[in-house]
Amino acid sequence: MQNKSIYKLLILVSIVAFFTACDKDFNEIGSDVIGDDHFGLIKDDSQTVLAYNTAIGQVETSNLPVNSLGYYNNPFFGKTKASVVSQVILDTVNQTIGTNPIVTKVELSLPYFSRLISKDATTGDSTYELDSIQGFSVVNDKKVFNKFKLSVYENNYTLRDLDASLNFLDVQRYYSGETAIFDAYKNPVRLNDDADLAQNEEFMYSSAEIKTYKTVDGVQVVDTRSAPGMRLKLRNNFFQDKLFGAAATGKFFNNSIFKDYFRGLYFKADASNSSLNQGTMALLNFKQAKIIVTYTVEVTSSTGVTRKEKKFGISLGGNSVNLLENDYSSGYTSGMASNSNATTGAYNLFPKGGEGSMAIIKLFGDLDVKGWNNTTGAFVTGPNQIPDELEDLRHPADKKKLLVNDANITFYIDKDKMTGALEPNRIYLYDLNNHRPILDYYVDYSVASISKNNKYVHGGIIEKTAATSSYDKRGIKYKIRLTNHMMNLISNDSTNVRLGLVVTESIGFTSNAKLKNSVPVANPFNKYPSAAVFNPLGTVLFGNNIPVTDPNYAKRLKLEIYYTKPD
Repeated sequence: MQNKSIYKLLILVSIVAFFTACDKDFNEIGSDVIGDDHFGLIKDDSQTVLAYNTAIGQVETSNLPVNSLGYYNNPFFGKTKASVVSQVILDTVNQTIGTNPIVTKVELSLPYFSRLISKDATTGDSTYELDSIQGFSVVNDKKVFNKFKLSVYENNYTLRDLDASLNFLDVQRYYSGETAIFDAYKNPVRLNDDADLAQNEEFMYSSAEIKTYKTVDGVQVVDTRSAPGMRLKLRNNFFQDKLFGAAATGKFFNNSIFKDYFRGLYFKADASNSSLNQGTMALLNFKQAKIIVTYTVEVTSSTGVTRKEKKFGISLGGNSVNLLENDYSSGYTSGMASNSNATTGAYNLFPKGGEGSMAIIKLFGDLDVKGWNNTTGAFVTGPNQIPDELEDLRHPADKKKLLVNDANITFYIDKDKMTGALEPNRIYLYDLNNHRPILDYYVDYSVASISKNNKYVHGGIIEKTAATSSYDKRGIKYKIRLTNHMMNLISNDSTNVRLGLVVTESIGFTSNAKLKNSVPVANPFNKYPSAAVFNPLGTVLFGNNIPVTDPNYAKRLKLEIYYTKPD
């Protein structure tokens, strides 16, 4: 009877937490929904957890929902350049150009992911905070994004829809490591060649509101206001020739013809001379990018020939590919080499986004010397492909079935190795065998004020120390709830699948990207969560293989199961 009361109380506490925690600061210690007080439930943290690392290699980066752009030097993992190639499409097909067109201005605009923080009632100025941008310095307790070199080129490589090598029966896939192909086919003339170095050699993401001005009665006033975004001036003469030259005749009839004629733009990122050891990388939705070509044409009237201003709209659409170049640090490469043993497990785990790495996790170990005979209701000698530890939980010696009330797995951050490095906001644990989320993901409908923190009961959100400045907070751990997964394993005899651990940019995005080559482990696999592809960050976690005498032994990877038994 007492156990039933405890269970009801636990449910009540969970419900209350669910409805009150939506706007909670998930980065503070003690942000667990249920907390560490399990009301006297039986705790089992003795089960074996085996975890090791594997490199991913080249991953499919064609037509991602968002793309990384920039250069970032991670203090632990090393340097990454992220560039983007995208097709372009006409806003209006088969449009009439006019007589003797002359280009006067070309501007590319691309909004950043941002949140409105405040608006000044007097000036009308808005303050924004940028999201999904990594790499900054702190000056007077304010975030200042570091610079990188940005070059925009014409792309002359055809981004096909279908794969010719497969008789056009499957989509064409492009991979993260194909930079050399696009370098070889780019027009070497840089299109963003403005004298303002902030447009190219020293490009920097900015959270400032974008304003345009006009003159009224001799006074300059604000004309328009826009949320933060990229604004680049592009070469007039290139677009003059490309759009209005003789070769362009008939190329505007439809977008199929236009995409074959103008094969897109290549946004290439490099280290800036002013930020060789820093840099910044951002996630951008290039489908929102727009190029406005302003030009004039001749207009003949009774009073003579004048020129009239017109605009020509081009959007970034169609196929795209994200190119990643990595110069990994010796600490990361040596750590991966010494922590990839599938038999003993790892001291450290290195989930790294992009063309990076992940951890493979096996619950309950590999010992399998006995099995359960349902007919006799007793154990028999001999393996049955089910770990013995799991069999013991399914068939306790006292014959009293376990009622799992809570289960979680905690990953502590190796703060020494992550010193000075930006930390991913979230990690993602999934069913590696079937390349899908575990059950706890599906049954969690919790919603936060920021969508990245949705499904916070399932967890995986970083917990940080308290600090006087938000920029001084350091990560402590990630905790993931897998109660329903464990209930299925113990009570419903579900298959004990391998689990994959990766960083994630969006918990709501669970599709997978193809790997160029299968990962050469036992039971190889060739898929990888797409949300990990477009997150450039990584973290260093403590694994399972930590000696008892090691000062970090208490931070080893552990599975915690809380359960009750019937009276």
